[in-house]
Amino acid sequence: MSYNIDNITPINVRISPQGLGYANFGSACGFAPEAELPVGFDTDTRRVYTSLSDLSVDFADTTETYKMARYWLSGTPRMSSLTIWGVDSTDATWATTLNKARNEFWWFFTFVTADVYAIKADAEAIASWSNDNESWFQNCQTGANATAIRTPATVDDIATNLTSAGIRFAGTLAHATDPYAGIKLCVPFAKVNYTATNSTITGEGKVLSGVVGEDLTGTAYAAMKQATKKCQFYTKVENKGSVDAGRVINTWSHSSYGEYMDDVINLSAFTNGLGVALYNAVFNQTTKLGQDPEGQAVLIGEAKSLCETYIANGYLGPRFYTDPDDGIEKFTAGYEILTQPEDILNLTDIDRDARKSSPLRIRLFRKGAIHSAPVDVDVY
Repeated sequence: MSYNIDNITPINVRISPQGLGYANFGSACGFAPEAELPVGFDTDTRRVYTSLSDLSVDFADTTETYKMARYWLSGTPRMSSLTIWGVDSTDATWATTLNKARNEFWWFFTFVTADVYAIKADAEAIASWSNDNESWFQNCQTGANATAIRTPATVDDIATNLTSAGIRFAGTLAHATDPYAGIKLCVPFAKVNYTATNSTITGEGKVLSGVVGEDLTGTAYAAMKQATKKCQFYTKVENKGSVDAGRVINTWSHSSYGEYMDDVINLSAFTNGLGVALYNAVFNQTTKLGQDPEGQAVLIGEAKSLCETYIANGYLGPRFYTDPDDGIEKFTAGYEILTQPEDILNLTDIDRDARKSSPLRIRLFRKGAIHSAPVDVDVY
């Protein structure tokens, strides 16, 4: 036997682990009532459908499940898949059903059938769960619930209740006759590619394919725009006889922080991306990430790289701001990372023993979006 070269040049191969991937903010789950489930589709299980024709094999177009899924899987734009979860009718509060599903898989957008949206207590429970789990609930309201929202003096409608609760991860779209119009609004958000340039969007002014724009009274518009309601609507826009058939207006979330729907979704995507980037930086090392300025600099570099991505995609943008640390007005391109690599030298013994890094201090400045264009004209 020949002498093995490994005895002369032993090679130790170290393969970096794959690490975590980013969450899919285009994923959605619709919850189908047990009474509509086809034979073989058990409760507390899920199926994935890639088209309406695929869905129609299990759910006829007369079912609420089909109607719920229609705007997601058809029209322009449309999504390529939708997960349907079979609801167990014996479940006691909606949190039980949602937790069962979440223990099986992760999704971002939650949709239910019209009979569930119509029950305020159920819709509010789903919104609360969504807020706790940082997943978006598009609350679609029609009929009597929409009428209540559009009545200024009504203070116990579902939009008011969700705003009072400060639910960040929910928005309400009211439509007099279409119980699923809000689902169509979620599609362009689900299509955003956060790694692409100028990809982030606002919901304001979006056209909802297949949804009829409403023509409402001034009282109804004013009621939905109240700060206590923050209700989205899809309306015709008219200018001296010229009519735009339909645009989404007032795309707030029910957040206590004055956030639009896009503010909440974009920040959720950013924080997910930051967590993934830092996790992979720490645990994808073939040796270790040193608890020293060089190691801290790696984490700062990952945070900077992600912030630059979110400048490129349009979420973050430039402005002048007053620095709360020194009161000086400064310019920012869209973010400030205040932590320095040397800060890790000042770790307490407790934090050093716990093998922590120095905390990353990051300031984010949203680019925002123009939703109206006021004009002052001086005529001489």
